[in-house]
Amino acid sequence: MKQVTKMVLVFFILSFLGCKQGREEVNHKAEELALFSPVNDDEIDEVVTAFNKAMIARDRAALEQLCSDQLSYGHSSGLIQNKAEFIDDIMNGPFHFLSISTPEQTIVLDGDTAVIRHILTADATRDGAPVAIKIGNVQIYKKAQDGSWKLLVRQAYKL
Repeated sequence: MKQVTKMVLVFFILSFLGCKQGREEVNHKAEELALFSPVNDDEIDEVVTAFNKAMIARDRAALEQLCSDQLSYGHSSGLIQNKAEFIDDIMNGPFHFLSISTPEQTIVLDGDTAVIRHILTADATRDGAPVAIKIGNVQIYKKAQDGSWKLLVRQAYKL
């Protein structure tokens, strides 16, 4: 919102001074900002929930849709995966998530970017044996031109 407020202020100042070129630049910037509709925390929370559900269901199509082609997926072990490696690991790897929750979640919005922090707790199996997971997690989602949110960065860390 700060960008919009600044743009409105600049627009009025340039209009007052009669600067046609400045008005055109401000109008162009306003058009760019209009590409992104206002976002609220609930919308981002729904995306995070959809991502977690896709991991539990091993839903390849949903994971493909929710992840950016430039995904950098960092595990608490230090392993870094790209989109293809991450999705292959969910589909065929040793872990199978049975449930995932994200207590202590915070969401910070900045234009077309959302930064999510939470504790990720999960019940899972690793090679068939039960395992409980509790890690810290940071996710960055970027809003695409089509209006969908794509996971761009995820980094887990040990607690």
